[in-house]
Amino acid sequence: MKRTNKPEDETRIGGPAAPEQKIPSRLQASLVILEGKVPGMEYALTKTYTVIGRDKSADIMPTDSRISRRHAVIVYLDDSYILKDLDSTNGTVMNGAFIKQANLRHGDKFRIGETTFQFVVQENPRNTTYEIE
Repeated sequence: MKRTNKPEDETRIGGPAAPEQKIPSRLQASLVILEGKVPGMEYALTKTYTVIGRDKSADIMPTDSRISRRHAVIVYLDDSYILKDLDSTNGTVMNGAFIKQANLRHGDKFRIGETTFQFVVQENPRNTTYEIE
């Protein structure tokens, strides 16, 4: 039997652990439903990884049969919010175009299924520090 120095196939899950991201307490971010079954409904984004979909494990579960079980995710990373489509059946539309991934800014609107969301982010006035002279 001939022995080689080829590396064996390895199964790897994930890569090196990334440092845990935390949303600064000065920020308040949320999604507001503009069009859909419950217009005006607001969802606070308090986690760094927020899944939108019909699956019971999703963080945001709009009542919409055209939304995939795990349709999209909003990720907080390096002081920005990113919207990613999770290879959904019907796609994610932002500013009139299908997207795979896009940075979110205050006031941005996006549609998944028949539901239109608006992204709202603001400074939390309760955590503002004032300097008194």
